[in-house]
Amino acid sequence: MGSQVLIFKLVLAATLFGICALAALALTPDGKTLLEIKNVLNDTNNALASWRDTDNTPCLWTGISCNSKDQTVISINLPYMQLGGIISPSIGKLSGLQRLALHQNSLHGLIPHEIANCTDLKAL
Repeated sequence: MGSQVLIFKLVLAATLFGICALAALALTPDGKTLLEIKNVLNDTNNALASWRDTDNTPCLWTGISCNSKDQTVISINLPYMQLGGIISPSIGKLSGLQRLALHQNSLHGLIPHEIANCTDLKAL
């Protein structure tokens, strides 16, 4: 009976460790938001190829700068990337965003009103 309890505890510990390890490797919420934004863009030149859901942070992605303390996105700098489409309303989820530079692309439509949620935004 004692060995069965020990085996159960070992299996439980391994399972919990595996779940914690996977959670540590999961993409940050800001990274997931950036992927939502990417999904509505037309990126025929693969300028955003470095934006992958297999990363745990977007901070090394093309055009992205992050707060060094909490790894939240503070800047999206993607001018002259030949991107097309619209700016996704998901942009409003990036509450720490301070700078959004998308000039000289082929974006159309209105700036989504959700951008008002980016209360730290200083440059558009």
